[in-house]
Amino acid sequence: MKPLRFSWPAVILLTCGPAISGEVNLTISPQISYFPSHAEGTIEYGKSVELKLDAYHDFDAYRAELEVIARADADDKGRRLVEARQAYLRRSFSNFDLYIGQRQTFWGKAESRNVVDVINQSDAAANQGSEAKLGAPSLSLDGYFDFGDLQLWYISQFRERTFNDKNGHPSSGLNVTTSLYERSEGKEADDIAARFSTFSGDWDFAVSGFKGTAREPLITPNQDSSALNATYMLQETIGFEAQFTGDPTLLKWESLHGTQSGAGFDAAVAGLEYTLYGAFGQVWDLGLIAEGQYDTRPQAAAERFYSAGLRLVLNDVKDTSFLALISQDQKQEQSLIAFEASRRLNDWSSLELRSQFYDAQKNGLAFSGIADDDVISLTVNMFF
Repeated sequence: MKPLRFSWPAVILLTCGPAISGEVNLTISPQISYFPSHAEGTIEYGKSVELKLDAYHDFDAYRAELEVIARADADDKGRRLVEARQAYLRRSFSNFDLYIGQRQTFWGKAESRNVVDVINQSDAAANQGSEAKLGAPSLSLDGYFDFGDLQLWYISQFRERTFNDKNGHPSSGLNVTTSLYERSEGKEADDIAARFSTFSGDWDFAVSGFKGTAREPLITPNQDSSALNATYMLQETIGFEAQFTGDPTLLKWESLHGTQSGAGFDAAVAGLEYTLYGAFGQVWDLGLIAEGQYDTRPQAAAERFYSAGLRLVLNDVKDTSFLALISQDQKQEQSLIAFEASRRLNDWSSLELRSQFYDAQKNGLAFSGIADDDVISLTVNMFF
């Protein structure tokens, strides 16, 4: 299929122009990070600031929307970025919305990992987990019907993943300098995808299809081991999602089946979240999380991982919440402990605390290369 090229500057001008006369929000987020296990020659304290501009304007059957981030980092060049995460024009019809431009969407149900979330590329250098994504330059159509919702995607160009600098975190100590592609068109190759979602009683279901360049690359050293190559392979998949929503119980499933570079693979996440309402005699909600992961792709850190966690929501006026997760591979050779907390300080600011701690029992494991990348970070978000 010959790539269809959009004029992205024109789309951004269409988006930004009317939005400036509508609603505009600015978030400034300074962050300080501490890396307690940092290796010699890597950063001990990270200092960065991110500016995010959100703007939109509705007029007749159209909406123009813009989300731009600019991130500066004192030492890690891989984190420095100016990106239009969203910059699209939407046209609404009776049962359809048509989008053109940079757009983001989320597919998936699970907490620890989302194997079916294949549209947007990860902004991995942001160190914000799966929340930080890059926009997909695309033409997409959303349809809404009594029997379910349909999404159709045409993505005209591939977005390469961001990576931290070799002295940053997480990093193996080598820069990712070269991108290799299985598809001859490289990052000019186009992708197609579709998703249908519906519900029945307490169950939500979705099925999706994707044909294009895999978002997660295979990282390998170059010939003289002086740098790393990121190899992006052709992927053709069918995804399935299911969620049961009971009063205290959520049952979650998502799976991805297909081929990568012509080789078949399977990936799945199954999970349970049980909520204790009024925990500890307070108005707090305490969620108990358990999930299992399975992935046969070579990019996976291990074929099987198991996760358990706690989510505590205080239901106060400050929107205070905590999330703790521990993940361990089946052989108990590598693990990850993650913690997140957030709280509003006042009407115009909030505080976020994040930490991740990696462990590997021997060399040659996926986590052994990032064993010095334990991090504790504190972010202040100021809203204007």
